[in-house]
Amino acid sequence: MAEGYSHVRADDVERRERKGGGASSQDFAGSTDCDHITCRVWVFHPGDQMAYHRHHEQEELYHLILGGPQEMLIEGEVVEVGDLDWIRVGKDTARRIQNNSDREAMWLIIGAPPGTGITDGIRIDPGTGQEIPRT
Repeated sequence: MAEGYSHVRADDVERRERKGGGASSQDFAGSTDCDHITCRVWVFHPGDQMAYHRHHEQEELYHLILGGPQEMLIEGEVVEVGDLDWIRVGKDTARRIQNNSDREAMWLIIGAPPGTGITDGIRIDPGTGQEIPRT
């Protein structure tokens, strides 16, 4: 392989379940040795949702590949997202994907800069808007 790029096949990238179950994802940024962005494809089954959160450093670009319409909760507002729609969410904006449909949904999520890993995410109580401390 020439230097300056990486190539992986989707079937060769491990799909991992979230701790405790729910949505699963494939880490394409990690699999291609990206330094300055994160990139995952997530599969949300009916009833799955991610934690309501914001970030210290990372803004994210969400792309619904299939399964629409789906919902995102953004700053307490439910936003309907259709297949092939894109949504950019700033680092300080609370967000979550929530699959309240009867369909599996596939999302591409790109974030930059990568931040400090899992600790870049700040969980938020959707009812109060207050931070939930890490335990």
